[in-house]
Amino acid sequence: MVPDGDPVIAVGSAANWPGKQWRPEYFVELVKRLTDQDGPLPDARIAVLAAEHERKQVQPLLDAIPADRMLDLVGTPLPVAAAALGRCAFFVGNDSGLMHMSAAMGTPTLGLFGPSRTSQYAPWGKLMATVRTLESYDEIISAPGYDHRTTGTVMDSLTVDMAEDAARALWARVTAVKAEPKRWQA
Repeated sequence: MVPDGDPVIAVGSAANWPGKQWRPEYFVELVKRLTDQDGPLPDARIAVLAAEHERKQVQPLLDAIPADRMLDLVGTPLPVAAAALGRCAFFVGNDSGLMHMSAAMGTPTLGLFGPSRTSQYAPWGKLMATVRTLESYDEIISAPGYDHRTTGTVMDSLTVDMAEDAARALWARVTAVKAEPKRWQA
């Protein structure tokens, strides 16, 4: 499902409730910037992952990616999705189960945060990073009328520029680690 060759950026643009979902058009713009010729992963292919019932949420991203560069992994069973994530060069997505699965597979992972605590839910590992909205978790959940079950996205203050900067910084760490000489233990 994730063949050898050009690197693959995995994208998890769905989430289990609307407040945690960064807008699809922001993901589209971020993917363009990361894969442009001056981006950190020029010409990378894009793997879009989500549950089958989330296809409507990720369809704008699927529609925007050129067919020859897109891997539609929507609806892939979780064990297969985990294996696919393990073959990707990079993951970017909302705070979600896919984000944690990517981190568990050792894939460099950038989690996008808003109405959840990064201190509790950030991906774990050496090559993981987060970027969050300008508003803190406490500011978001204490806003008048906020209800995680009914409130739409509260991720708008997380700009594409902020996500791109975080992705580039994480990718710089990835390439630095790859450049480190291997140390053998006796």
